[in-house]
Amino acid sequence: MTDPASNSTAFPPRAPVPAGVAATSWSRACAVWGALLVLAALALLLGPLVGSTRLDLARAFGFGVAPDEVNIDAVVFWSARFPRAMFGFLAGGSLAIAGATYQALLRNDLAEPFTLGVAGGASVGALLALNFLPLHIAFWVSPVLAFAVGGLAVAVIYGLTRMRGPRSAPATLILAGVTMNFLFGAAILLIQYISDPYQTMAIVRWLMGGLDIMSWRVCVAAAVLLVLAGGVLVAHARALNLLALGDMTAHHLGVSVERTRVVTLTASSLLAAFVVAYAGPVGFVGLMVPHVLRRVVGADHRVLLPATVLAGGSFLVVCDAGARALLAPGELPVGILTAFLGAPFFLWLLFRKG
Repeated sequence: MTDPASNSTAFPPRAPVPAGVAATSWSRACAVWGALLVLAALALLLGPLVGSTRLDLARAFGFGVAPDEVNIDAVVFWSARFPRAMFGFLAGGSLAIAGATYQALLRNDLAEPFTLGVAGGASVGALLALNFLPLHIAFWVSPVLAFAVGGLAVAVIYGLTRMRGPRSAPATLILAGVTMNFLFGAAILLIQYISDPYQTMAIVRWLMGGLDIMSWRVCVAAAVLLVLAGGVLVAHARALNLLALGDMTAHHLGVSVERTRVVTLTASSLLAAFVVAYAGPVGFVGLMVPHVLRRVVGADHRVLLPATVLAGGSFLVVCDAGARALLAPGELPVGILTAFLGAPFFLWLLFRKG
């Protein structure tokens, strides 16, 4: 096999990387990122056109509109459809990069916010805020409570990996996530039980997962968080590569193992909790997207993590458009569609890994 260090167009690895995590050439990485950027642009432009009301993209951008004409296409596109698509893109990118990080840190191909119980815990925190606080306060407090409760699942999984060390089999970690989901599911049932009928119906609908938040404020907050937390994860991409060699080897190669785990787990959990707080538990995006991309770009996280943001965002926007088209003029919550897609993918991955 050709030594990546001998390729002048390759990323310069500062230390040995494991098999399958070899340096990816700049040309290949840029080609993949460029293709994903085009896909993201198409998803953001064409996704908002799907819905009960037919829109003309040219008119939405002001072409062919008389000066005194009310441009309904532009109003619907920019005030409703495009903010929703943008939030879907940011949510999908956040879930995808969080899933890729969990899989790298726990060395578990089945790890993602939904399967580890992080989404379930974040749902409990968000519902506590939405049900028991005034709406104008709950709107901004719910991500904080979502992260606080969802962090419990991360703490349990992290504590289990430290306690069992190399003996922490993938099945053990997934069972721990299932157990946390049962616990948080019971908490959600309790919240539903003590809520009035209107709140109960709202909770059931919210738990299906949806992107019907037409607020530029949420989009801006999601974008800022993705840039900051995602930037932290990308900055630790080389450390994630070296952790694939094992904790001891990574430590000898200059990685602060415990600090890296705490920082990256915190950043990825913040992203997942924020998405759950506003979109509900949209599952399996963080499972499917990283696995598909590894077959395209390899396992080098310096290339994989930025790619997951672009691909995850595009994937969720397309899923949301498809969910709206399936029941037009009604609307299917996108979380139901991603569950229908993700559950078979999870089973295939489970049996493929034995």
